[in-house]
Amino acid sequence: MGAFKFRLDPVVSLKKRAEDIRKTELAEARRDLGLQETQLVNLFEHRTACQQRIVSEQPCSNLDVAGKLVYYAYMERLTDEIAHQARTVEGSRGDVESKRELLLESSREKKALENLRKRMKERFTEGVKKAEQASLDDTAGKLHSRKGDGRLQWKKE
Repeated sequence: MGAFKFRLDPVVSLKKRAEDIRKTELAEARRDLGLQETQLVNLFEHRTACQQRIVSEQPCSNLDVAGKLVYYAYMERLTDEIAHQARTVEGSRGDVESKRELLLESSREKKALENLRKRMKERFTEGVKKAEQASLDDTAGKLHSRKGDGRLQWKKE
């Protein structure tokens, strides 16, 4: 018998490549999520700093009404940006989750093919062993029959 050849090796290779691509996509999505979360934290910190500044300046009351209106409009805009960024972060989390699911699916498909390959190789190995055993049994049977016919003489010492 020849060496074991799994006919689906090209498919396994494709599945491995697909899995590698999905790993890369997941890593990029996670990196993007980290950047989006950092941006959200920075917006929160900036808004908090602005709020603290206005509270600390109120006793001095150096700001006129127009200045306070501009400041509150700015705070409202910051709040809107924070809400928008929070939605972006949630979208990025959903993207990471979908990429993770795709990677898990690819991994399962590849693992299933690898398990099939392993089982097929085990069957092949068992077949080879059985064929070898049959050959050895046949050879032993022939030697035994020749010994019984007298055609084969064993030296006795």
